[in-house]
Amino acid sequence: MAEIIKRTIKGEPFWETFRNWYQQRNTWQTEKTVCVLRGLTGCGKTTFLRHYFRERKAFYFTFSGLEEGLAERLFAERVSAETGVVVSDWAEAIRVISTKYRVILLDDVASISSYKRFQKAFYENMITDISTRPFVALIAQPPDDVTGLADAYDTNWLDYFSIPEVMKLYPQLSKYDTLGLCTVSGGIAWIMREFDMALNFEDNVRKMLEPSSMFIRFMPELLARYFRKSDNYHRILHAIASGNHSVSEIGKFTSFAYNKCDNYLAKLIVCGLVKAGKAESKRGTEKTAYVLTNSYVRAWYNYVFLHQTELRIGSEELIESIVRGIVDKEIHAFHLQRAFVCANERVRESWASLEIGRTIVRAPKVVRAKNFRYTFDAIERSGDKAVFIKVFENPTENCGRVELEKLRKAVAMVNTYYDSRVFIFSKRRFSDYAVAEAARDDVISPVEVDRLRG
Repeated sequence: MAEIIKRTIKGEPFWETFRNWYQQRNTWQTEKTVCVLRGLTGCGKTTFLRHYFRERKAFYFTFSGLEEGLAERLFAERVSAETGVVVSDWAEAIRVISTKYRVILLDDVASISSYKRFQKAFYENMITDISTRPFVALIAQPPDDVTGLADAYDTNWLDYFSIPEVMKLYPQLSKYDTLGLCTVSGGIAWIMREFDMALNFEDNVRKMLEPSSMFIRFMPELLARYFRKSDNYHRILHAIASGNHSVSEIGKFTSFAYNKCDNYLAKLIVCGLVKAGKAESKRGTEKTAYVLTNSYVRAWYNYVFLHQTELRIGSEELIESIVRGIVDKEIHAFHLQRAFVCANERVRESWASLEIGRTIVRAPKVVRAKNFRYTFDAIERSGDKAVFIKVFENPTENCGRVELEKLRKAVAMVNTYYDSRVFIFSKRRFSDYAVAEAARDDVISPVEVDRLRG
C-alpha cells in the first residue's frame, strides 16, 4: 500500500534529507553522515524507502534475525552476486558497495551494529570520500541503537498511516468507515491489509476478531520484539487503556512500585507507544499524564487483552459485545481525540490573539436558558474571546439548518458572537447549508474527517 501514495514524514521531509546529501549541505558536507529512518514495526519504512528509490540503482540488505558470523557471510555473498566482485569479509564488502552504488539501504542494522568488527569496517570503508560518498539510509526501530557507525545522523520518522493517507488508500470508503478503519487499525499497514472491501465495517471487525488475524496477533508480536520480558509492559499499557494516566494511578492498577512504573513508562515512550503530556489535577495544578499514542493499542487492551481465551474459542456473545463497543464507543473516542488535536492546532495557527497558556482539553459544558439546552465538548475563554468545540457523536449528524441555528444561539449566549471561534467536527460530509454558511461566517470552522491528522 505504501507504494501508491506519498507518505508523511515527521520533522524534516525525507526529500530534504536526500537533497542535503546530493548538494552536500549541512553535516553532509563535512562529516561522515548517514540517514536514519525510524518508525514502529509495521509502519512501512522498508516499502517507503524501496519505492522512493525505485528508479535509482539501490543496494538493499536486511540483517533481521542474523548473528554476526552468518550476517557477514550472507552480506558478502550478496555483495559478490550483485557487483561481480568477490568479497569475503565486512571491510571488503562495504568498500565495494560504497563505490558501486550511490544509494545503500540497510535494514535492521541494529542487530549487528554493536559488533566491533562491523562498526570498524562500516566507519572506515562506507564513507571514504565526502565528495563522492553514497547516500546511506539505516532502517531502524525507535529503540534501536545505531551509534558508532557514523559521526552524524540525519534522522527521519515515519509514523503509521494518517487519516488522510488512509482515505487516499481507500477512496471508495465513506468518511465514517474510514474513521472506523483508522480507529481499529491505528493506521498499521499489516492490519489494514486484511480489511475486506466486499464486507461492511461491522463484518470486517468480526473478521478481525478471529484468532489468526493480524488485529489479534500484532500487539503481542510488537512487544515481544521490543522487550525481552513483555508481560510487565502489557500490564502498564492495559492500565493506561483502562483510564489510568498518572504514575500513582498506574501503580495502584498494576501493583508495581512507582519507580518501576517510571522505568517501564520511559521505555514505552522511547518506543513511541506512550507519550507524556500535562493535565490539570483536581486541585487545579498541572500533573504529568501518560496516554497511548495509537488507537489500535487502546482497542486491543480494552477488548482483546483480557479475553484472548474466549476469542480463541469463538464466543459469539463476546464478539458481538466487542463489535458494539467499537462502533458505539471507540470510533467516537478516536474522533474526539483527533478533533481536539486539530482544534488546538487551528487555534495556535490562525487565532494567535487568543492567549491560552495550556492545551484545550475535552470538558463538556451545557448552555441553558429556559427550555433551550445545547452541549459543547469544550469552551475556552480568554478575556473577551472564546473558543467553542463541538464534535457530533451520531455518525449521521452533519449540521443542518436547525442544528446550526441552535449552535449559533448557544455561542451568542456565552460570548459576543464575532469575538468567538467555533470548531465543529462531523464523521461524514457536512450539509451543503453548513458549508455555505461557514464560508460567509468567520466564526464557524467545519472540519471533516479528511482534515484530521493521525
